[in-house]
Amino acid sequence: MATAAKIDRAVVAAADLFIRHGFARTTMGDIARAADMSRPALYLLFPGKEEVFEAVVLHLNHIRMADIEDHLSDATTLADRIFTACNLWLVQVFELQTTTPDARDMDDLSIPVVRRVYGELEARIARLIAEAAPAGLPASAADLARGLVFSVRGLGAAAQDVETFRTMTRLQVDILCRAIDPAS
Repeated sequence: MATAAKIDRAVVAAADLFIRHGFARTTMGDIARAADMSRPALYLLFPGKEEVFEAVVLHLNHIRMADIEDHLSDATTLADRIFTACNLWLVQVFELQTTTPDARDMDDLSIPVVRRVYGELEARIARLIAEAAPAGLPASAADLARGLVFSVRGLGAAAQDVETFRTMTRLQVDILCRAIDPAS
């Protein structure tokens, strides 16, 4: 089997384990068994669990970002486009953490790869803002996107359930879009 296929198999298996059991309780042996390979074979692909975790976070982010791109054409307004991105990324992360508490490791901002994928979401939302916003934004598109992403992320501390979180997310997006373009 080609190395790329083995890596994909290990990453998919590890994603399930990290989500269900968290980083600390998942071992390289667990990942190897779930991927139907030996530990030495897994170590040939990844030097350690941290590198597997990084590959998993990037893999899951790739899926989320592709899903966003697939759904953006369905949204017509700037608010709908930004909400689509937030719903398919931030709300999904909140829902995953609600249903599988050990998945919180996948959203730990002390981990560089997690900060990196948040940066990718910010950049995508900044491009949406820059493409659609009138001249004279109250701040740079990047700053507006970062503020939105982290204000929405923070709403998770107050939300009791996914629908409340989704509603609060929509409100944040609408407030931002009104600040960008009061006529919207």
